[in-house]
Amino acid sequence: MNVGYMTNAFGPLVGSGGGVTSAKDIRYVTMCDDEEAVKEIASKGFNCIEIFDGNLSLYENEPEKFTKLLEKYNVSLLGVYIGANFIYEDALEDELYRIEKVSALASKLGAKHIVLGGGAVRAKGILETDYSLLAKGLDKANETIKKYGLTASYHPHLGSMAETPKQIDKLFALTDIPFCPDIAHLVAGGGDALELIKKYYDRIHYVHLKDLKDGEFLPLGKGKIELKSIISFLKEQNYAGDWLVEIDGYSGSPIEACETSRNFLEGILL
Repeated sequence: MNVGYMTNAFGPLVGSGGGVTSAKDIRYVTMCDDEEAVKEIASKGFNCIEIFDGNLSLYENEPEKFTKLLEKYNVSLLGVYIGANFIYEDALEDELYRIEKVSALASKLGAKHIVLGGGAVRAKGILETDYSLLAKGLDKANETIKKYGLTASYHPHLGSMAETPKQIDKLFALTDIPFCPDIAHLVAGGGDALELIKKYYDRIHYVHLKDLKDGEFLPLGKGKIELKSIISFLKEQNYAGDWLVEIDGYSGSPIEACETSRNFLEGILL
């Protein structure tokens, strides 16, 4: 079992410029100093990280630089987050191309997990047929990722086709891809996070932890979600997967959020 921390809290989120004109070049990027983020995470007692695909891709031509960064702070790479549309059939080939490219690099650098987000919402709204398109795209991505010895999981997310419990159920009826529950996103989407975790427990190998209050993502223990009950349930089931703390979108200090969340987990997971 690993308990990691996501670097995306340490700067604003953007999309890489090349993705505006080429689907194969779309990436999420956190505008931060990667080393400073890793340094702060390690100083608060976490020994592994998750990172966006765009930040990792910066090291594609010099992977040893990223390896040295991790070694310097005695931290390992736990996961990489990748987003895609999945429902546009002409673009899917290029989306799978970049998923494979990032997965190959992630595997080389010792990662365990690829977290997949997305499922585009059309301007005219979600079509019923979009769920089968998303499921097929995720299945293809899952097969690609497994070739590199990595575990792929789908992360239901606000603003995607799988935001509400009904939407999540609709998608998971069409694909057997593993499930990465992000506790706060499930609650913000109108769901009962614990009930969704119970329902899809057999799919879960990786959990994203964050808290929520008044629509804002917060450090663990500072919101209204019963995180201890969720963690207790998973432990009672002898859950052997990994955990990640992800406090993105927080209006306060990312350093404070990291420390507060680490203190919350003391004696619970750490």
